[in-house]
Amino acid sequence: MAMRELVGKVTEGFTSLRGSPPELWKAYTLKFLDSYSYFSFSVIMTLFLSEDFGYSDLQAGTIYGAWGALVTLFGLSSGVIIDKLGVSVSLKLGFLISFIAKCVIFITASRIQLLLGIALLSFGGCLGIPVLAVGIRRYTTTENRGFAFGLFYVIMNFAALLSGPTVDFCTILYGDAEKKDEGHNDRFLEEGQEVPEWHLSGYRLVVLIGIIANVIACLVTLSVKEIKVVSSTVMESEINDQENKNGTNQNRTAATQSFQVSDASAMQILRETMTSPDFWRFLVVCMITLNIRMIFRHLDATLPKYMMREFGENVPKGTIYAINPALIMILVPLITAATSKVDPLIMIHHGCYISAFSVFFLVISTSITGCVLFVVVLSIGEAIWSPRLYDYTMQIAKEGREGT
Repeated sequence: MAMRELVGKVTEGFTSLRGSPPELWKAYTLKFLDSYSYFSFSVIMTLFLSEDFGYSDLQAGTIYGAWGALVTLFGLSSGVIIDKLGVSVSLKLGFLISFIAKCVIFITASRIQLLLGIALLSFGGCLGIPVLAVGIRRYTTTENRGFAFGLFYVIMNFAALLSGPTVDFCTILYGDAEKKDEGHNDRFLEEGQEVPEWHLSGYRLVVLIGIIANVIACLVTLSVKEIKVVSSTVMESEINDQENKNGTNQNRTAATQSFQVSDASAMQILRETMTSPDFWRFLVVCMITLNIRMIFRHLDATLPKYMMREFGENVPKGTIYAINPALIMILVPLITAATSKVDPLIMIHHGCYISAFSVFFLVISTSITGCVLFVVVLSIGEAIWSPRLYDYTMQIAKEGREGT
């Protein structure tokens, strides 16, 4: 496809969002703030656990894995809650819980309180990004939904891009100054060593910046309304009738109406969902992509500590990590615009193969170059399959049952 035609499709995609309700742009804002807070903490989590709380590599990795498991567990159980509460209330509740959890993680020097904060954060996260995905569906039409989800994904990765250099600044520059002031050279505590008193480490500074982002998000949620966009066919008919009546061309904005939250019981919602063939097809797709998703968890939990151990504590781990969102921001709008008519399952199939190939660069080369190539190839595959998984999920979900 010619570059001019490709750019034209991207421009057409942005044009299709013109006139969308304010809730769409609020959802994008919340996506940015939530993603920044999530990615900045995810990159430092195992390092934070080891350096500030004395956990061994195995213990830190286990806690990280438990965090992910809790996100999955709470996600399964909170789906019905989302459908019962609606997008607006779920977002308010989710960001408030996340704020409390991050404050606990920031201020505590107790391992028990830390683990409780992490558990609470996993529950708050279940009422964040998944709810925003439901919101994107309700704030768009079938014509612009594919591009809207692509942009949704780009914004998430823009936040991740900013989080990388921020992590490097806080953990390398601030961390070096802190280490010099305290007069010690050991970055990692020995296993079993007593946890030190609370101090503002580079990792806590990252958490603090995430708390600030979360406060802003809480304020934004206060203005989010429970609405949905009327189908484009209805909109077009109503607008044309109005223009013919008035004899004028008006600026076209998306027609919206209040969204009525389901009054069915939790068991009714679950029963209806479990008997849907689309739900089981979706479950199969999730199982197929499970191993690919595990690679991304190693990108967060394993790669930063691996690079520090192999290449020194001043390795730009955040910057190397930021290669992923940088490529996503460039590739996703182009790929989404060029393949908007292609079935999501086809894109998921081919993209997963490319992402899976990325790990071989870590096997054949213990070098920074190998790490960079791993991130690059993983990102190319991700740009192909991951946004379309969002699209596929919302495409098959019945309205009012997206959360479940």
